[in-house]
Amino acid sequence: MGAAAWWRGTLGGEPSASRRAQFYRAVLVAVILCFTGMTAIDTMPGIWGEAETVIRHLGHACIAMLAVDYLLRLVAAKGEGRLAGYAFGIYGLFDVLAFAPVLAGALLGWSHDVETAFGILCFLKLARYSPALETLGVVLMAELRPLASAMFIMALLVLLTSTLLYFVERDINPGMASIPQTMWWSVVTLATLGYGDVVPISALGKVMGAGVAVLGLGMFALPASILASGFTEEMRRRNFVNTWHLVAKVPFFSELQATQIAQVAALLKLVRVIKGENVVRAGDAGDCMYFIVSGQVEVSGAAGTFVLKAGDFFGEIALLERRPRTATVRALSRCHLLVLDARDFQQFTASSPEILETIRRTAQSRLSINQSTVPQ
Repeated sequence: MGAAAWWRGTLGGEPSASRRAQFYRAVLVAVILCFTGMTAIDTMPGIWGEAETVIRHLGHACIAMLAVDYLLRLVAAKGEGRLAGYAFGIYGLFDVLAFAPVLAGALLGWSHDVETAFGILCFLKLARYSPALETLGVVLMAELRPLASAMFIMALLVLLTSTLLYFVERDINPGMASIPQTMWWSVVTLATLGYGDVVPISALGKVMGAGVAVLGLGMFALPASILASGFTEEMRRRNFVNTWHLVAKVPFFSELQATQIAQVAALLKLVRVIKGENVVRAGDAGDCMYFIVSGQVEVSGAAGTFVLKAGDFFGEIALLERRPRTATVRALSRCHLLVLDARDFQQFTASSPEILETIRRTAQSRLSINQSTVPQ
């Protein structure tokens, strides 16, 4: 295995990464958190006391680790033929900003504020391991136009309410002597913060202020509702895609059309099991099949003992033949499973005999090869 391939496996951020990759990721995350925390605490004068020398050396070690990580990623990217894509991409930018400005500032004698600012930005390296940030980026791009419209409406409200209050209060209220000054009151009122440092004095100004406060309850919640609905839709889409692929991997579903697989996926129900819990026991009635979304399970039966992980499935023959289970399945970790009940499946196929025939034909072919390879 070449150096690029070795480091591609080690540096990857996929959930199913090898133990080597998981260990490296854990060390890197610890370094990032350590350096970011030390940078924040360092803004407290004299906080380290006699330990300051040790802390400085620890900070230098963190910077060295971040620099080495960047160089290794460059090597791996070059081996994959995507050097420019990584170096000028968003993750490459985060990686270089995590150490280069701090290192340059130490060598060139720049202000300590440079180390503080970019030491905090080092935290952005964790974006590579945060699916939530990736999802946020997708949602922001998808909802860009609605968000821009909401921001325009908010800016328009701030401008109009500031102008109105300026004309009403300018002669009696020093805090509203100009439109820019009044804008501060408008923003904190629409945001329902109400600091109280600038308030209307006249009766008409108070009435208008009450109206602006009520208006702010809805207007500043608009962007939040757009993002919330966008997140919900994106997560629903991803869950559907993941579930669809899980169903499509089952051999006797492979010949179904995409719309038919989607109908099967809609029948699935999510269940959670804890570590050590038996999902099924040998001899139990076979009335459903399972898809593993996350976690690992141990299968013990006549065919031996083996482990199934995320993306695998078991118990599929129960959909066609109500036979007892031939193996015991125990959760090795906390697991999320999708369950397809045999009764739901039979109701689905009752209206489409051709689908059931396709599934039976594929299942019989699978059983003729090795009927005891997976738990039933």
